[in-house]
Amino acid sequence: MIDEYVAKNSHKSVAFTSLGQLRYLSALQYVDAVIGNSSSGLLEAPSFKIATINIGNRQKGRIKAKSVIDCKPTKKDILKAIDKIYKKKFDIKLQNSKNLYEQKKYPSKKIVEILKEIDLDNILTKKFYDITTTKDNYE
Repeated sequence: MIDEYVAKNSHKSVAFTSLGQLRYLSALQYVDAVIGNSSSGLLEAPSFKIATINIGNRQKGRIKAKSVIDCKPTKKDILKAIDKIYKKKFDIKLQNSKNLYEQKKYPSKKIVEILKEIDLDNILTKKFYDITTTKDNYE
């Protein structure tokens, strides 16, 4: 669907499978919003004061900056969210938003402090299974 749109609108759109981190972050200066269900809209875009339209529930439960608009994966809701990012009220919210994942001072120290307070005695251990091993090897 994206490639089809770009083919019909090549004068105003382009699609990439992947830009890599440096090109992607550099490209953010040219966009009005990050649209999709990628974590980038929650993690990187808010630092650049760029709106995010978060489609669907893939990022459900994660903290989100005020620059993030959640919407259902329907044409109607996506268009409504796109319209919203161009409203003056949202622009003010966007400029005053903060990246909630950005830790400027000593993030490692903060992590260690939190880990010291957590009781790890009853932590669940994730089990892994070697699917290449046959059943006979377990007997």
